[in-house]
Amino acid sequence: MPEPALAPDRAAATPSADPATEPAARDALASWRDAYVGRLTAPDGWWAIQALVWLDEGPTLAGSDADAAVRLPAPFAGHAATLRREGTTVTVAPEGPEPLWENGVPVGEPAIVHDRERTFASGPEADAARFAVLIRGDRRGVRVFDPARAAEHDPNRGVAWYDLEPGWVLPALFEPAAEGETVPIVTQLGDVLATPAAGRLRFERDGVEHALLATWSGEQLFVNFRDAGSGTESYGAGRFLTVAAPDANENAVLDFHRAHHPPCAHSAFATCPLPPLANRLPFVVRAGERTASE
Repeated sequence: MPEPALAPDRAAATPSADPATEPAARDALASWRDAYVGRLTAPDGWWAIQALVWLDEGPTLAGSDADAAVRLPAPFAGHAATLRREGTTVTVAPEGPEPLWENGVPVGEPAIVHDRERTFASGPEADAARFAVLIRGDRRGVRVFDPARAAEHDPNRGVAWYDLEPGWVLPALFEPAAEGETVPIVTQLGDVLATPAAGRLRFERDGVEHALLATWSGEQLFVNFRDAGSGTESYGAGRFLTVAAPDANENAVLDFHRAHHPPCAHSAFATCPLPPLANRLPFVVRAGERTASE
Protein backbone atom coordinates (compact mmCIF):
# COMPACT_ATOMS: atom_id res chain seq x y z
CA MET A 1 0.00 0.00 0.00
CA PRO A 2 1.44 3.38 -0.91
CA GLU A 3 2.00 5.95 1.77
CA PRO A 4 -0.89 8.30 2.39
CA ALA A 5 -0.77 11.99 1.61
CA LEU A 6 0.49 14.10 4.48
CA ALA A 7 -2.26 16.68 4.78
CA PRO A 8 -5.90 16.07 5.70
CA ASP A 9 -7.46 16.98 2.35
CA ARG A 10 -11.26 16.96 2.22
CA ALA A 11 -13.78 17.68 -0.52
CA ALA A 12 -13.79 21.37 0.36
CA ALA A 13 -10.00 21.55 0.39
CA THR A 14 -9.59 22.44 -3.29
CA PRO A 15 -11.36 25.75 -3.92
CA SER A 16 -11.91 27.19 -7.38
CA ALA A 17 -10.74 30.62 -6.20
CA ASP A 18 -7.06 31.39 -6.71
CA PRO A 19 -5.23 32.05 -3.41
CA ALA A 20 -2.80 34.28 -5.30
CA THR A 21 -5.59 36.77 -5.89
CA GLU A 22 -8.44 35.95 -3.49
CA PRO A 23 -7.95 36.66 0.27
CA ALA A 24 -10.43 33.99 1.41
CA ALA A 25 -8.72 31.33 -0.68
CA ARG A 26 -5.36 32.53 0.62
CA ASP A 27 -6.54 32.09 4.21
CA ALA A 28 -7.83 28.59 3.41
CA LEU A 29 -4.49 27.68 1.85
CA ALA A 30 -2.62 28.98 4.91
CA SER A 31 -4.77 26.75 7.14
CA TRP A 32 -4.10 23.79 4.86
CA ARG A 33 -0.36 24.41 5.04
CA ASP A 34 -0.50 24.64 8.83
CA ALA A 35 -2.26 21.26 8.90
CA TYR A 36 0.40 19.82 6.58
CA VAL A 37 3.23 20.90 8.89
CA GLY A 38 1.21 19.73 11.88
CA ARG A 39 1.06 16.25 10.36
CA LEU A 40 4.85 16.21 10.03
CA THR A 41 5.41 17.30 13.63
CA ALA A 42 2.72 15.12 15.24
CA PRO A 43 3.76 12.36 17.70
CA ASP A 44 2.99 9.86 14.94
CA GLY A 45 4.14 12.16 12.14
CA TRP A 46 6.88 11.61 9.60
CA TRP A 47 9.48 13.59 11.54
CA ALA A 48 8.89 11.40 14.62
CA ILE A 49 9.98 8.17 12.91
CA GLN A 50 13.23 6.71 14.22
CA ALA A 51 13.33 3.32 12.50
CA LEU A 52 11.75 0.94 10.00
CA VAL A 53 12.47 -2.76 10.52
CA TRP A 54 11.30 -5.52 8.18
CA LEU A 55 10.29 -8.70 9.99
CA ASP A 56 11.64 -12.15 9.21
CA GLU A 57 9.71 -15.32 9.93
CA GLY A 58 9.57 -16.22 13.59
CA PRO A 59 9.88 -14.13 16.75
CA THR A 60 11.40 -10.65 16.98
CA LEU A 61 11.92 -8.82 20.26
CA ALA A 62 10.79 -5.19 20.50
CA GLY A 63 11.76 -2.96 23.40
CA SER A 64 14.00 -0.20 24.69
CA ASP A 65 16.88 -2.50 25.73
CA ALA A 66 19.95 -2.73 23.51
CA ASP A 67 19.31 -6.41 22.74
CA ALA A 68 15.93 -5.72 21.12
CA ALA A 69 15.93 -6.21 17.34
CA VAL A 70 13.20 -3.56 17.09
CA ARG A 71 14.54 -0.77 19.29
CA LEU A 72 11.75 1.26 20.87
CA PRO A 73 12.14 4.60 22.66
CA ALA A 74 11.43 5.09 26.35
CA PRO A 75 9.02 4.79 28.11
CA PHE A 76 8.52 1.42 26.42
CA ALA A 77 9.81 -1.40 28.61
CA GLY A 78 13.16 -2.99 27.87
CA HIS A 79 11.34 -6.04 26.54
CA ALA A 80 7.98 -4.56 25.58
CA ALA A 81 6.66 -7.11 23.09
CA THR A 82 7.45 -10.15 21.00
CA LEU A 83 6.44 -9.85 17.36
CA ARG A 84 5.98 -13.25 15.77
CA ARG A 85 5.62 -13.36 12.01
CA GLU A 86 3.99 -16.39 10.43
CA GLY A 87 3.55 -15.77 6.71
CA THR A 88 1.42 -12.67 6.28
CA THR A 89 0.29 -12.62 9.92
CA VAL A 90 2.10 -10.89 12.78
CA THR A 91 1.18 -11.58 16.40
CA VAL A 92 2.07 -8.79 18.84
CA ALA A 93 2.42 -10.26 22.33
CA PRO A 94 3.00 -7.76 25.19
CA GLU A 95 5.93 -8.77 27.41
CA GLY A 96 6.54 -5.77 29.67
CA PRO A 97 5.13 -5.00 33.11
CA GLU A 98 2.76 -2.48 31.52
CA PRO A 99 0.30 -3.19 28.68
CA LEU A 100 0.61 -1.80 25.22
CA TRP A 101 -2.08 0.68 24.21
CA GLU A 102 -4.14 0.89 21.04
CA ASN A 103 -6.53 3.79 20.42
CA GLY A 104 -6.46 4.65 24.13
CA VAL A 105 -7.33 1.11 25.23
CA PRO A 106 -4.86 -1.18 27.04
CA VAL A 107 -3.79 -4.30 25.16
CA GLY A 108 -2.73 -7.06 27.52
CA GLU A 109 -3.33 -10.07 25.28
CA PRO A 110 -1.64 -10.97 21.97
CA ALA A 111 -2.96 -8.91 19.06
CA ILE A 112 -3.17 -10.18 15.48
CA VAL A 113 -2.12 -8.07 12.49
CA HIS A 114 -3.20 -9.64 9.23
CA ASP A 115 -5.23 -7.57 6.77
CA ARG A 116 -5.00 -4.11 8.33
CA GLU A 117 -2.15 -2.19 9.91
CA ARG A 118 -2.23 -1.53 13.65
CA THR A 119 -0.42 0.95 15.89
CA PHE A 120 0.56 0.34 19.52
CA ALA A 121 1.57 3.01 22.01
CA SER A 122 3.49 3.16 25.28
CA GLY A 123 0.51 4.75 27.02
CA PRO A 124 -2.86 6.44 26.50
CA GLU A 125 -1.36 9.93 26.14
CA ALA A 126 -1.65 11.70 22.79
CA ASP A 127 2.12 12.26 22.74
CA ALA A 128 3.06 8.68 23.68
CA ALA A 129 5.79 6.81 21.82
CA ARG A 130 4.44 4.15 19.47
CA PHE A 131 5.16 1.55 16.84
CA ALA A 132 3.09 0.50 13.83
CA VAL A 133 3.01 -2.94 12.22
CA LEU A 134 3.04 -2.32 8.44
CA ILE A 135 1.71 -4.31 5.50
CA ARG A 136 3.57 -3.77 2.23
CA GLY A 137 2.64 -6.45 -0.26
CA ASP A 138 4.14 -9.66 1.13
CA ARG A 139 6.39 -7.69 3.48
CA ARG A 140 5.60 -7.10 7.13
CA GLY A 141 7.48 -4.42 9.04
CA VAL A 142 7.55 -2.18 12.08
CA ARG A 143 7.82 1.59 12.02
CA VAL A 144 8.90 3.20 15.29
CA PHE A 145 7.83 6.71 16.35
CA ASP A 146 9.61 8.84 18.95
CA PRO A 147 7.80 12.19 19.51
CA ALA A 148 11.03 13.75 20.77
CA ARG A 149 12.53 13.42 17.28
CA ALA A 150 9.77 15.52 15.73
CA ALA A 151 10.47 18.30 18.23
CA GLU A 152 14.06 18.49 16.94
CA HIS A 153 12.94 19.57 13.46
CA ASP A 154 12.54 23.21 12.53
CA PRO A 155 9.46 23.51 10.25
CA ASN A 156 10.87 26.74 8.82
CA ARG A 157 13.85 24.78 7.49
CA GLY A 158 12.17 21.51 6.64
CA VAL A 159 9.25 22.84 4.58
CA ALA A 160 9.26 25.55 1.92
CA TRP A 161 6.68 26.82 -0.55
CA TYR A 162 6.78 28.60 -3.87
CA ASP A 163 5.62 32.21 -3.75
CA LEU A 164 1.97 32.61 -4.64
CA GLU A 165 1.54 33.46 -8.30
CA PRO A 166 -1.73 33.50 -10.26
CA GLY A 167 -2.44 30.92 -12.91
CA TRP A 168 -1.92 27.71 -10.92
CA VAL A 169 -5.58 27.00 -10.14
CA LEU A 170 -6.69 25.34 -13.36
CA PRO A 171 -10.03 23.93 -14.51
CA ALA A 172 -9.91 20.32 -15.62
CA LEU A 173 -12.26 17.89 -17.32
CA PHE A 174 -12.41 14.46 -15.74
CA GLU A 175 -12.45 11.51 -18.13
CA PRO A 176 -13.43 8.33 -16.23
CA ALA A 177 -11.24 5.29 -16.74
CA ALA A 178 -12.38 2.30 -18.73
CA GLU A 179 -13.79 -0.55 -16.70
CA GLY A 180 -10.98 -2.64 -15.27
CA GLU A 181 -8.22 -0.14 -16.13
CA THR A 182 -5.36 -0.15 -13.64
CA VAL A 183 -2.31 1.99 -12.95
CA PRO A 184 1.01 0.17 -12.37
CA ILE A 185 2.36 1.84 -9.24
CA VAL A 186 6.04 1.20 -8.45
CA THR A 187 7.11 1.87 -4.87
CA GLN A 188 10.56 2.81 -3.65
CA LEU A 189 10.80 -0.77 -2.34
CA GLY A 190 10.57 -2.02 -5.91
CA ASP A 191 7.08 -3.47 -5.51
CA VAL A 192 4.68 -3.07 -8.44
CA LEU A 193 1.06 -2.60 -7.44
CA ALA A 194 -1.81 -2.70 -9.94
CA THR A 195 -4.06 0.05 -8.59
CA PRO A 196 -7.52 0.69 -10.07
CA ALA A 197 -7.49 3.85 -12.19
CA ALA A 198 -10.08 6.55 -11.53
CA GLY A 199 -9.53 8.41 -14.79
CA ARG A 200 -7.70 11.33 -16.38
CA LEU A 201 -7.82 14.99 -15.55
CA ARG A 202 -7.42 16.94 -18.79
CA PHE A 203 -6.37 20.58 -18.53
CA GLU A 204 -4.64 23.31 -20.50
CA ARG A 205 -1.50 25.22 -19.67
CA ASP A 206 -0.33 28.00 -22.02
CA GLY A 207 -2.68 26.74 -24.71
CA VAL A 208 -1.39 23.14 -24.61
CA GLU A 209 -3.53 20.26 -23.35
CA HIS A 210 -2.11 17.90 -20.73
CA ALA A 211 -3.56 14.97 -18.82
CA LEU A 212 -2.86 13.54 -15.36
CA LEU A 213 -3.80 9.98 -14.48
CA ALA A 214 -5.63 9.80 -11.15
CA THR A 215 -6.63 7.12 -8.68
CA TRP A 216 -9.33 7.31 -6.04
CA SER A 217 -8.49 8.27 -2.46
CA GLY A 218 -11.77 7.82 -0.65
CA GLU A 219 -14.19 10.14 -2.44
CA GLN A 220 -11.41 12.31 -3.85
CA LEU A 221 -8.92 11.99 -6.67
CA PHE A 222 -5.24 11.43 -6.00
CA VAL A 223 -2.54 12.51 -8.47
CA ASN A 224 1.14 11.61 -8.21
CA PHE A 225 3.16 13.63 -10.73
CA ARG A 226 6.58 14.88 -11.77
CA ASP A 227 7.31 18.11 -13.58
CA ALA A 228 10.32 19.71 -15.24
CA GLY A 229 11.43 21.11 -11.87
CA SER A 230 11.45 17.78 -10.02
CA GLY A 231 14.94 17.14 -8.73
CA THR A 232 16.10 20.74 -9.05
CA GLU A 233 13.36 22.88 -7.54
CA SER A 234 11.21 20.26 -5.82
CA TYR A 235 11.59 16.67 -4.63
CA GLY A 236 13.07 14.47 -7.34
CA ALA A 237 10.55 11.65 -7.07
CA GLY A 238 7.63 14.00 -7.66
CA ARG A 239 4.76 15.50 -5.69
CA PHE A 240 1.26 14.57 -4.57
CA LEU A 241 -1.95 16.46 -5.30
CA THR A 242 -5.41 15.68 -3.95
CA VAL A 243 -8.32 16.90 -6.05
CA ALA A 244 -11.97 17.23 -5.02
CA ALA A 245 -14.30 14.84 -6.83
CA PRO A 246 -15.61 16.18 -10.15
CA ASP A 247 -19.11 17.60 -10.33
CA ALA A 248 -22.02 16.09 -12.22
CA ASN A 249 -20.61 17.47 -15.47
CA GLU A 250 -17.15 15.96 -14.79
CA ASN A 251 -15.62 19.36 -14.09
CA ALA A 252 -12.78 19.47 -11.57
CA VAL A 253 -10.18 21.96 -10.33
CA LEU A 254 -6.42 21.45 -10.06
CA ASP A 255 -5.03 23.70 -7.32
CA PHE A 256 -1.30 23.24 -7.71
CA HIS A 257 -0.71 25.50 -4.70
CA ARG A 258 -1.60 22.36 -2.71
CA ALA A 259 0.93 20.12 -4.46
CA HIS A 260 3.21 18.72 -1.78
CA HIS A 261 6.14 16.40 -1.37
CA PRO A 262 5.54 12.73 -0.60
CA PRO A 263 6.50 11.40 2.85
CA CYS A 264 9.80 10.08 1.44
CA ALA A 265 10.97 13.68 1.09
CA HIS A 266 10.68 14.06 4.85
CA SER A 267 11.65 10.64 6.16
CA ALA A 268 14.06 7.90 5.15
CA PHE A 269 11.59 5.43 6.66
CA ALA A 270 8.70 5.98 4.22
CA THR A 271 7.83 3.67 1.33
CA CYS A 272 6.37 6.01 -1.27
CA PRO A 273 4.91 5.26 -4.70
CA LEU A 274 6.64 6.72 -7.73
CA PRO A 275 4.62 8.74 -10.28
CA PRO A 276 3.25 6.81 -13.27
CA LEU A 277 5.13 7.47 -16.49
CA ALA A 278 2.01 9.16 -17.88
CA ASN A 279 2.18 11.83 -15.17
CA ARG A 280 5.31 13.68 -16.27
CA LEU A 281 4.58 17.30 -17.05
CA PRO A 282 6.98 19.03 -19.49
CA PHE A 283 6.92 22.36 -17.64
CA VAL A 284 7.93 23.51 -14.16
CA VAL A 285 5.02 23.74 -11.72
CA ARG A 286 6.18 26.68 -9.62
CA ALA A 287 3.41 26.30 -7.07
CA GLY A 288 3.03 24.27 -3.90
CA GLU A 289 5.90 22.74 -1.94
CA ARG A 290 9.46 23.21 -3.15
CA THR A 291 12.82 22.07 -1.88
CA ALA A 292 13.82 23.90 1.29
CA SER A 293 17.05 25.87 1.22
CA GLU A 294 19.72 24.83 3.71
